[in-house]
Amino acid sequence: MSSAIYFISDVHLGSAGPAGDDQRKILRLRELFGLISGPQDRLFILGDLFDFWFEYRTVVQKEHLEVIGLLKELRSRKVAIDLLVGNHDFWAGDFLARDLGITVHRQPLALEVDGKRMFLAHGDGMGKGDLGYKVLKVVLRNPFTIWLYRLLHPDLGVPLAKWFSQISRRHLTRDMHLDPGPMIEAARVKFSQGFDHVLIGHTHRPLFHEEAGNIYVNLGDFINSFSYAVFRDGVLSLEYLK
Repeated sequence: MSSAIYFISDVHLGSAGPAGDDQRKILRLRELFGLISGPQDRLFILGDLFDFWFEYRTVVQKEHLEVIGLLKELRSRKVAIDLLVGNHDFWAGDFLARDLGITVHRQPLALEVDGKRMFLAHGDGMGKGDLGYKVLKVVLRNPFTIWLYRLLHPDLGVPLAKWFSQISRRHLTRDMHLDPGPMIEAARVKFSQGFDHVLIGHTHRPLFHEEAGNIYVNLGDFINSFSYAVFRDGVLSLEYLK
């Protein structure tokens, strides 16, 4: 059996409101993980697996124990898992790497497989505009900011972050990136730099766009579309769980 690379994004486990229903998401993740055969396959999570994730030194959010178990089982089959942090789970720390063996990336990633160069990113802050968010992104990911936040007790820090994530989601509904045009333009810049494929998430809108032999894919989400990308035998496709 040929090897395959799977790509997902924007599960937002632990979210409230319309993006909730974690059990449905976990069932679909279990279904997807069942398609991943073993050591020859690989999984990339391009951000926002969690609606909020913060690792205190001795505390992990109990609501995520089930998905942690799924990831651990996948790793027990020697499947390599890479997480590119998104705008909701960028505070991922040592637990995912040390205890689960997940490779955590805090910057976009260049990947070359079967002669194809891929650019992987969550997608927040790509393209022109939204200067305010880009500045906020730098502040929130600063080690000093993380140190300060860790001083809050989890019973205060977690609800506060979830409230903030709801504000972020409302911002997304009016984000200019809901129009795919700016993201396609950002992908074209990467094509001009020699990348064959650009894969992102963030907007929650699945899209497969091909031009001049290059492919831009928005992975959609695991909230409504349950879409994911697969790269197998040199071919990239966007697929959906039935």
